[in-house]
Amino acid sequence: MIKRTFISLFGGLLFGILLSSCGGGGGGGDAMTANLANGEAIYKKACIACHMTGVAGAAALTDKPRWEENAAKGMATLTQSAMSGYTGKYGVMPEKGTCMDCSEQDMFDAISYMMDKAGVKPVK
Repeated sequence: MIKRTFISLFGGLLFGILLSSCGGGGGGGDAMTANLANGEAIYKKACIACHMTGVAGAAALTDKPRWEENAAKGMATLTQSAMSGYTGKYGVMPEKGTCMDCSEQDMFDAISYMMDKAGVKPVK
């Protein structure tokens, strides 16, 4: 009886954890709302060095085709890549773009700001 109760509780807990990690369960870019003013501040603080002109393979602020390519990946993927760092076909982005005190929301806002300036709409 105790074993069955433990298995039921453990199974329910595991199911709840798995369910909460499936869409809409907090974080990851898709559920966030962009604050473009904050995004501009973060861009000027940490992103401008590479994204203004495309240093080290970064998508330049004026490179609309590159931002369209990025947008197709979705905001959740872009935000996670910005948070953890990314190595891709164009180059390398360090973790948080070297803005170690930036939050996930800050990264989301900065990406949204850069897309806005490039004339690209984010893909959810």
